[in-house]
Amino acid sequence: MFTREEMVWITSMVAAGGSFAPAYQWIATIDIDYGQPLGQWQQLAVVLSTQLFGWSLGNMLRHVFVGRRNGIVWPDTLPLSFLIQALYSKQPHTDSNNPHVLAASSITVNSHFTDEENPAEADNKGAQVCEEFSESEVGAATTSRTHLAVLTCITFVYQVFISYIAPIFKSFCLLCLWAPRNKLVSLLGSGWNGAGILSLTFDWEALGTLQPLITPLWAQAQYYAGAFIMMYILTPIGWHLNWWETQSQPIVSTNVFDTTGNVYNISLVHRMRNPEAEVEQFDHYVPGMLMYKTYSPVRLTVNSALGYICSVAAITAVTVHLALWHPQWLRQATSDMAHALLRLWDPRPLFRARTHCADVEMHMDGRTEALGPQSPHDERVQTKLTRVTWDIGYIVGRIGRVLIFTLTLCVAIMSPQLNISALPGWQTLIAICWAVLMCLPIGFVEAVTGFTLPMDLLPHMLGGLFQGPGTPIETSYFHLWATVPIRVALGWPGVRSFQLAHHCCPQDTPNTRNHPRRQLPWLKRGLLVGLVWGACVNHVSYTVFSRSLDERRSLPIETPDTSTLTAPKLIDFASSDPADILEEYYDNDDDVPIVSPMLGWHEPGEFGRLPAALSSELVVWGIVGPQSIFSVSSPYRMLFVYGALIGMILPPLFFLTHRLCQRIAQRSANRSWPYRMVRSLEIVAKEIQIPLVLTGMVAVPTIPANFVISGLAAAVLGQWWFRYRNKSLVDRSLYSAVLYTGTRVAIVGMFLLGQILTAKQMSLSFVSWWGNQIDNVEHCADI
Repeated sequence: MFTREEMVWITSMVAAGGSFAPAYQWIATIDIDYGQPLGQWQQLAVVLSTQLFGWSLGNMLRHVFVGRRNGIVWPDTLPLSFLIQALYSKQPHTDSNNPHVLAASSITVNSHFTDEENPAEADNKGAQVCEEFSESEVGAATTSRTHLAVLTCITFVYQVFISYIAPIFKSFCLLCLWAPRNKLVSLLGSGWNGAGILSLTFDWEALGTLQPLITPLWAQAQYYAGAFIMMYILTPIGWHLNWWETQSQPIVSTNVFDTTGNVYNISLVHRMRNPEAEVEQFDHYVPGMLMYKTYSPVRLTVNSALGYICSVAAITAVTVHLALWHPQWLRQATSDMAHALLRLWDPRPLFRARTHCADVEMHMDGRTEALGPQSPHDERVQTKLTRVTWDIGYIVGRIGRVLIFTLTLCVAIMSPQLNISALPGWQTLIAICWAVLMCLPIGFVEAVTGFTLPMDLLPHMLGGLFQGPGTPIETSYFHLWATVPIRVALGWPGVRSFQLAHHCCPQDTPNTRNHPRRQLPWLKRGLLVGLVWGACVNHVSYTVFSRSLDERRSLPIETPDTSTLTAPKLIDFASSDPADILEEYYDNDDDVPIVSPMLGWHEPGEFGRLPAALSSELVVWGIVGPQSIFSVSSPYRMLFVYGALIGMILPPLFFLTHRLCQRIAQRSANRSWPYRMVRSLEIVAKEIQIPLVLTGMVAVPTIPANFVISGLAAAVLGQWWFRYRNKSLVDRSLYSAVLYTGTRVAIVGMFLLGQILTAKQMSLSFVSWWGNQIDNVEHCADI
């Protein structure tokens, strides 16, 4: 049986290495969409450097985000934390009448990691901070293990029913069921391809990702309010009024379009860089720029255009919000971050020795030995002997962290010399500085609410601004280094694992091996081992899957059927006139895709929403470029201005309203009706969090639009039921953990079964009935 500390170490290591490396999204994008695959060692260098730099950044951020200051609890770590504490409790049974009740009646949250990592300095300081949740805040676990096991099995069966037998309940569209042949109704009511109005989902895989039972209800209410405003009000009104000439495009889509309403053809506007061309400014991308002017400007859906505005506004608003409402935390966090970076390069702790004091016996002849039973024939004096030693483990670990940080930084800056990307080193350094700075506001929102701010747009915009039009690969590489370190540092390879140890590991452990001051180095090493192992496994997996399709590379999660694909027409872009290419493209009656021989090609169809959204952003900011998007003749020239103004005006407006109402309430009578009105306005202005509302507004299209009503209902009814039944936070966390476990086991099981049947040339499909119409699960008309 493992101890709780060992289980935390194993869990953190597995979580750090068991996830998909985000850098492979960039590798797959430049491989599939732009036909420029990297070498094997270059791929591994990119993945390891981004992962390890994020790990180093997470070690610095633990001084900022591990603890409970300003409500920092990391809600999404609570289910796993309380599950480990309940299964590996110090007291075997808390209820003598029911031995199956989980022993989690007293949950202690320890902050035993001191600012200095040197154990010698920690011993000298002797300062330990222990924070304990009171039983009124956390409570006792009243759920038995048998009940949790039964709930896990029920969740497994339910998820199999939803995914396999009746997938209509994954997107239950009331409007489409009412008028299944009306295209306008389908446009508004489809949860997967439309605005999702009155569309429901009963799939816990979709609802559970937002942690409805654990995330604070006030945060979920504002998040869903933003999604409701976007999908039920702004998007339909904007599409009806033809904002930005969007009626020729779908109302919601992850793609970008041309002026005719067709999906934008990347192969008509992009060609590899020609290093031998002698041109000025951006003219070394003459083919792409010429084809862009001849082919078509980029057109966005109304939802995407509004989402761009809200993305800029969200990042701006969270910075202004922290400066107004939490200035002390922002100053302290910035100071801690700077001290952590300087402490990494400070050589003085390497030369500090550890002092051990031990009881010894000194004989009259000067000999010393360990204190034992006293002999009647020897006269001995009991004294203290001080022995100075060097902490070799700390010195090696410190030097290793410095080397990892330095090597990853060198790989990023020397990418052009390593033939990874043509992005200059100074621009990569700007992307890294952006990642370090944005860790604080993004991490604060994640630590308090569990929601992630939209951080993909601005790096794409900055990368395109630096590089200019026709540089999607360099723009995406800038985005890679501006976002992946944040995800790794704030994820399980970084801060979340430290927070898990902060929750679970007790402080009063008599065993030296499990001493709190000894847990931090082993936790770091476990995360490092898991991270490197996961990157290597990802690399092998991607290599195997990319070679299995005969040079037609795809993501590891997809294996399209190439037997039904029609061979694409290859066009010699180097010797063809742009007008001839466009004429052949539009006159192509065989519906055969036209691609460049230098570009990759993959089967169209259902694709991951996040990869498709990132690919569309590369078309907008990498191929077309901000210079064209924000030009005077572009309908999108004011998007950035609108977003920046919203982010800079709304938070100060609510802040000043709160302060003004606070002063007016102090001068009014306590029982007068103006006092009550002003007091209510003061509370509303304080409770509304603009960054959360804006984050909910950009949830679609990366998340299907059918989650709005179902997610809000699950959050409100779920947390109300737990409070009605007097269930504690521990019970809510355990329920959330078992629901997630049952769901994931069902999905993994069906995936493995499908792979086995596919290998035997069999299909995993249920009979077609009302709830399982293969061609039209939602019963909506073709849009």
